[in-house]
Amino acid sequence: MGLITLDETAQDNGLALMLHGLFEENLAAYQAKREDFAAIRTRFALVAPDAEVQVSLWFDDGHCTVYDGVRNGTEVTITADSGKIPELSQVRLRFGLPWLLDDAGKGLVLSFVQGQIAVEGLIDLPWVHVGDTLRRLYDLLRLTRVLSVAD
Repeated sequence: MGLITLDETAQDNGLALMLHGLFEENLAAYQAKREDFAAIRTRFALVAPDAEVQVSLWFDDGHCTVYDGVRNGTEVTITADSGKIPELSQVRLRFGLPWLLDDAGKGLVLSFVQGQIAVEGLIDLPWVHVGDTLRRLYDLLRLTRVLSVAD
């Protein structure tokens, strides 16, 4: 079994296929991305309402399974139109963080401000479980680094 598995349910899901390919390509090429990937423990979902497509990314012990749909137990859901999802991988990284001062970064911030990209489940309010919130925040940062294709 490899690091990333495309579940049978996701074989006909274009978003799942794109993410699976992006993971495989980036993990094969970069040791740092493999390290980030191995550290992710959060279960993510990506939803593109305009294309009526949903995927779940379930990370566990250095492995990820990509499923069709949003599965019960998903912790963080990222919702964006299908054209915005590939843009997330275009954000450049500087010092291990998304660089928000170039055009791609400014576009990402604007998309969040305008509600074109929404993230649910990232932060617990009130902060009763601070450790869980920090894990999800770090894992979203790690996921961003793993998926980034920008130089």
